[in-house]
Amino acid sequence: MERQEGLKSNIILVGPMGSGKTTVGQILAINLGWRFIDTDQLIVERTGKEIPLLFEEQGEEYFRQVEKEVISRFSQISRTVIATGGGAVIDRTNYQLLKENGLVFYLKASPSVLARRVGSGKGRPLLLGKDIQAIVAGLLKEREKYYQGADLTIETDFLTPYEVADLLIMESKKNGLLE
Repeated sequence: MERQEGLKSNIILVGPMGSGKTTVGQILAINLGWRFIDTDQLIVERTGKEIPLLFEEQGEEYFRQVEKEVISRFSQISRTVIATGGGAVIDRTNYQLLKENGLVFYLKASPSVLARRVGSGKGRPLLLGKDIQAIVAGLLKEREKYYQGADLTIETDFLTPYEVADLLIMESKKNGLLE
């Protein structure tokens, strides 16, 4: 399918770590028969390093630059479910590209649910060795204004990933993305 000018042809998932972007995105892509992209996974593939090691060796600024490069590639794709990293929306250029290239859904969850979902924080460099619930709550407070810029918000606290995926399909149909 060729991308048509002005047509939002992807589903993009934003939200904090633990909100279910990857899990829901994979289910959604399977249900729609679309591709699935996880920006964090693309960063790992591009750099050859897992994200905690990338943060440790190169720092968050380098990570965010690679993330920006990965997101900029979205302008050439369609029929793809894209799960972004939790902080991707902080960068204005990233958010503009995301909004131009898809219907953006904010997967919203409370700090207590997010903390439970991320567990010990393993593999999440912003959480290592810290009070997970406090860090998650702080990140959520800091980023909430960015997440609120999404086209639609889905509350996920009391839903399974399959229920969230079903809601995303229903909302995508209502908004003209899916037939």
